[in-house]
Amino acid sequence: MGDIDVKFKTALVVLVVLGGLLFYRMQHPSTTFAADGIDPNWDATAARCHDRGMPAVVLFTAEWCPTCRALHADVLSRSEVQDELQRHYSFYTVDLTNPTRQAQARARKFGVSGIPLMIRYDADGKETDRVNYLGPEQMINWLKAGE
Repeated sequence: MGDIDVKFKTALVVLVVLGGLLFYRMQHPSTTFAADGIDPNWDATAARCHDRGMPAVVLFTAEWCPTCRALHADVLSRSEVQDELQRHYSFYTVDLTNPTRQAQARARKFGVSGIPLMIRYDADGKETDRVNYLGPEQMINWLKAGE
């Protein structure tokens, strides 16, 4: 009987660990910023990042989203934020206002569950972080952390 208890407990621990890993991966997808042949603008931005060894920020947004509008008006429009983005990053926007099939597929592929969503990539195109909304100072710190 003791051998069965050990096997059951071991199987239970393995299931809990695997379930936890699956849940974590669903909540924190790891994506790559690379050309995929779906959108020429996406592909050109990804190629430019790769060729220049430059990190990227991808923003998923929509005009109907109040938080997205606030992000644009209060953060992304600030000169110090624009300067940091322009000097150190390629910036790409996926507009989900009236999403095309490609934009919807990209949002699903990148695990977008809410907007605004900004995903930061290193110069190799590997995801390093994702955030929904940051104030101007936090945004600059977030960008500098990814350089």
